[in-house]
Amino acid sequence: MARYFNTEGACMQDKHYMVRLDHRLKKIKEDYVDAGSYFVINKGRQYGKTTTLQALAKYLSDAYIVLSLDFQLLGTEDFTDEMTFSRSLVEYISRKLKKIDGGTIDLQSPVLNNTDYGLKELFVALSNMCESSPRPMVLIIDEVDSAGNNQVFIDFLAQLRGYYLEREETSIFHSVVLAGVYDIKNLKLKFRSETEHQYNSPWNIAAKFDIDMDFSVNQIAAMLGEYEDDYHTGMNTQTVAEKIYAYTSGYPVLVSSICKCIDEKLLGESSFEEGSAVWSVDGVAEAVKNILKESTPLCASMVIQLEIFKDLNDMIADIL
Repeated sequence: MARYFNTEGACMQDKHYMVRLDHRLKKIKEDYVDAGSYFVINKGRQYGKTTTLQALAKYLSDAYIVLSLDFQLLGTEDFTDEMTFSRSLVEYISRKLKKIDGGTIDLQSPVLNNTDYGLKELFVALSNMCESSPRPMVLIIDEVDSAGNNQVFIDFLAQLRGYYLEREETSIFHSVVLAGVYDIKNLKLKFRSETEHQYNSPWNIAAKFDIDMDFSVNQIAAMLGEYEDDYHTGMNTQTVAEKIYAYTSGYPVLVSSICKCIDEKLLGESSFEEGSAVWSVDGVAEAVKNILKESTPLCASMVIQLEIFKDLNDMIADIL
């Protein structure tokens, strides 16, 4: 099957035209993972977080044992209480471990036989697992926003923090990566009652993540170059990339949306019958017009924020 521009879900190099992530992955590994950092990747929706995390897991696999989890796969009921969460997480991790390193790593957890199994017991098992691992272990958790409103998850983060601070004496993950739309360090801790709250980060150990997730002009041009190698349209990849960047500032899903519209919708229409005509400054502008007429998940999400936050709505209205 021919590659295409993807705007739904994670991108894969063999199926989609996508920006090369090699430099980004190398920098994340050297600056954060190798240093043993616990850090958060918080970016807007459809910003390539999941794509980056999946690629990072593969990139790290030679030097580390990578345990990659997606909290969207845990149901609401899994966060009911400490015991339920711990049991659900052990079962999830155990399934993952069977596919890692030939199944040689074992969580060694008596969770199914222990009626009082909670976070304390969970972390003892995780510590034992990390200690017996043949290589340092890295924990990656995607979609942490899906758990952010649950006290038990906040308690889980607090335990991670505690083990991080004691990592010289007690084995635990070498590095932890969390990803979501919101900054997990700003989660609201709950105390005493539902009406009394305090802002106090359960994860203030997180290193600041400073790696640019936007696509640069050169990265866009390189992606278009791969498309050009396949279809020989005659486009000037640098010029088209600069125009796409001017409209999107390198926001990944917007870049892909423009390219997808040009390739799948505009190519062959009147005025754009030839590849060189549609892959042009005019073609990019026409694609933007088409996209603005559609209802997209990204725009719908922004509209919701405008409805919730009046000051933001008024500011955007003033700008327009």
